Amino acid sequence: MVKAWRAMSRGRVVVAIWVFYGISALAIFIWPGLTGAVSRACHGRSALDVRSHWTAADARDLVAACGTKGRAAYLRLELLDLVYPLLCGLALLLVSSLLIRRLSGRRWRLLLIPAVAMTVLYGENAAVCNILSTWPAVGDLPAHLGGAATVAKRAAGLVAYLAVPLLLLTVGLDRLRVWARTRAGAADSSR
Repeated sequence: MVKAWRAMSRGRVVVAIWVFYGISALAIFIWPGLTGAVSRACHGRSALDVRSHWTAADARDLVAACGTKGRAAYLRLELLDLVYPLLCGLALLLVSSLLIRRLSGRRWRLLLIPAVAMTVLYGENAAVCNILSTWPAVGDLPAHLGGAATVAKRAAGLVAYLAVPLLLLTVGLDRLRVWARTRAGAADSSR
């Protein structure tokens, strides 16, 4: 497992994962804009999993407003949304782990937890698929679990994304300190 992770964290693989993540994000949000297609097909209502939170009543309202065309658009979004969270989580994990390797101390590894949690919480997509596939009956349990997962995913995602600039800053400051010490040591030895 460790060898596989190290092989994946090589430069080309990291770049490839970030490129695929970017392409999937473009497809979902910009072109062809699958989230926008859901909103247009569902009379201006946004997809459940792009909202900050949602309830069973919100799910029933959305799926009823969507109609057949809207539910089909939503299923297309959900198909790509099976790949997008994995690429997103993997991209964040790889870049964070590359930065963490440059720092001393094991506590920095705790910053990987939010990316893992965010990726797992994208399980909200299973709740959305359940809601779409069981229409016209929308079960309360999948809707409550999906809504709660969305809120938790947003929080974990925020921390996971903020961890990257924090790690970049920390690694940069660490490298600057090492450079300053090395330069001061070289200046002392030349005297």
